[in-house]
Amino acid sequence: MIPNPVKRYLTTSIYEPGFPLPKRSLGQNFLVHQGTIETIVKLSGIQPGDRVVELGTGLGTMTRELSKKASRVIGLEIDERLIKWVREKRPLPGNVELRHSDILRVSFQGLAEELDGPLKIIGNLPYNISSQIIFKLIEERNHINRAILMLQKEVAERLVSGPGSKAYGILSVITGYCADITRLMDMPPGLFRPRPKVTSTLIQMEFKEPVIIATDFACFKNIVRQAFQKRRKKLINALKGLPSFSQDEILHALEVCRIDPGYRAEVLSIENFVTLSNTLARKTSSGNNTQMDIIH
Repeated sequence: MIPNPVKRYLTTSIYEPGFPLPKRSLGQNFLVHQGTIETIVKLSGIQPGDRVVELGTGLGTMTRELSKKASRVIGLEIDERLIKWVREKRPLPGNVELRHSDILRVSFQGLAEELDGPLKIIGNLPYNISSQIIFKLIEERNHINRAILMLQKEVAERLVSGPGSKAYGILSVITGYCADITRLMDMPPGLFRPRPKVTSTLIQMEFKEPVIIATDFACFKNIVRQAFQKRRKKLINALKGLPSFSQDEILHALEVCRIDPGYRAEVLSIENFVTLSNTLARKTSSGNNTQMDIIH
């Protein structure tokens, strides 16, 4: 991980009296140290000519720094107060467009088509919806090149955890299936207003071709969720809740995949989960009389 550069910026807060008050209901914690903002833009790898989508523009300070590098910046912000304040008090350059938008409902495919290419995304994500946003990025990953995201440190640790770790879970498996995650920098609470109770972490998410393709991605996600929702139970018992399969079918699939039914979810690799989901998905598509085989 890149050494943390924030200590020398602790006295450069951009937050002043008269700024809009953060809304707790929206999970707003504004990053208010200029030097750290500049460092994040540098670490993002944004190059001249890039077209960038910012998730949550806040006070517009990160947006302004991005505009110095990118040829075009589209900033998505759900809080109309902030858009109005930025336009009135701190107008942004002409290559920036602020849009009132809910990140969880925006079409990244539509934005990619508008910008004529895969997206580069950057954002300080609200803690209360960060996992939902990550899953949305995964769903639309074919239209995204790279995402630089500020997250709660605990969420970042889940993203990079492997089998056997306490942090390894649903987010680890589904994200690791299709993305490489790099931790770039930790940010202490004092760099934000209001101060959060936890440390934040900047990560880079680069989407990749999976080692083994999940033939039915929805089935893959369902199996991972079911396994980890009952992570203390053995797999054969944890997967009982899958509506489309009997216990005998699940047991047979585990045997075909050479996965011990007595294992717990936390010891399975991403490839184990993909192989299991492919085996069960093949059973569904082929009918009850077709033998299940491993799909490579």
